[in-house]
Amino acid sequence: MDNSIIDQAKLKLLDDQGKIVAQLEEMTQKKSFDKDKVQAKWQEVGDKDEDSAVEVADFQDKISLERNLETSLEKIEKALDKISKGLYGKCDQCGQEIETNRLLAYPEAGRCLKCHHK
Repeated sequence: MDNSIIDQAKLKLLDDQGKIVAQLEEMTQKKSFDKDKVQAKWQEVGDKDEDSAVEVADFQDKISLERNLETSLEKIEKALDKISKGLYGKCDQCGQEIETNRLLAYPEAGRCLKCHHK
């Protein structure tokens, strides 16, 4: 794997990691992000039943987004760990090189396209 590809991927991963952590801090009750101790904020809209329905729907949306962000963050952290161990760019499933274009587009990819589509 070309070191310039790894360097590009690392920069993008670190940038994305920072953005996701900032998003999670913004949408959760804790100021210092700890992925094991976050909980989406409950937003009080009003006292009417229809207000409560809005509150529940909003809260469910936030929980869903929070889970998606946490999943993305885990993938990014795994890719950064693989970079530090010199294993970046190898498919988790078959051990072959992950396509360069795939890594440039999706640097947290853990599988090659062939294994991804199985």
